Amino acid sequence: MSVAGHDPGADTDGYEDIVEVSFRSEAGRLSLHEWGGADVHELPALPAGPGWYRLRYHAQHMDEAAEADTSDAVIDRYLLQIWPQAESAPRTVKSTSGQLAYWRRAR
Repeated sequence: MSVAGHDPGADTDGYEDIVEVSFRSEAGRLSLHEWGGADVHELPALPAGPGWYRLRYHAQHMDEAAEADTSDAVIDRYLLQIWPQAESAPRTVKSTSGQLAYWRRAR
């Protein structure tokens, strides 16, 4: 996870799927909630305080993790990048997995 004052650049070589969205922080703080409500992680203070930010989500091995019959092994990995940026349209930077294709159709 990376919270930066500027766009750190997408890791297109290290991940199969990369998507970006804008979000507005009213408080200049952000927390990450795990799937199913297991844990909540407070993230570092956002560098520009309240305002618009860009969130870039990288994913690797989502297809393999979805096919696995156990939750004990860590198969997939993710990188989250956040930086100040004016509001802009969602964007898919890279899409190669069946899982991302599924979720894009489902919305």
